[in-house]
Amino acid sequence: MARLLFTIPISVAIIIFLFIFYNRISNPRNANAFILRRNKLSMISVGCIALLPICTAIGDYQWFTFSVMNMAFFAITAIEIDRYLFFIENNTRMYEVFAFQKKQRDSTVQRKIIYEDLTRREIEVALSILSNLSYKNIAKDLSIAESTVSKHASNIFKKTGVKNRREFLKRFRKRKQIK
Repeated sequence: MARLLFTIPISVAIIIFLFIFYNRISNPRNANAFILRRNKLSMISVGCIALLPICTAIGDYQWFTFSVMNMAFFAITAIEIDRYLFFIENNTRMYEVFAFQKKQRDSTVQRKIIYEDLTRREIEVALSILSNLSYKNIAKDLSIAESTVSKHASNIFKKTGVKNRREFLKRFRKRKQIK
């Protein structure tokens, strides 16, 4: 009985949270394959973690509980692997954005990924800016506040030595046209 009394309020809260989470990520604007995959895997991982209190109420079926937890961890791992593969696929774009030192900029032989002290989130925002997404759309796609996107963009501009978004895009397009 105590299990049931513990589980019911938490389960209701979890169902409400899952509904809100699903509505938030289900219809991204300007969605690409990366964002759609990440959203599906996020829903799987959050859903599995949310099932844990319900597994507790069902009883001591450890094999089921462990399977649910493993699925959550596998989904989180898949999200990280997918993010890494996305960065590899966008190697050229990332090089264009982050390799601003003259020696590296003029050398097409040395193709390196240079992050210039950018965080992973700043790299995601930089790639979204290069895809001409608005801050509002970037915020929705990355599930963060628009003010957070603006702060990340400001940090990116400082770290890459440009004053604003227009200058950032101009520098990137200029490099792209030379090739």
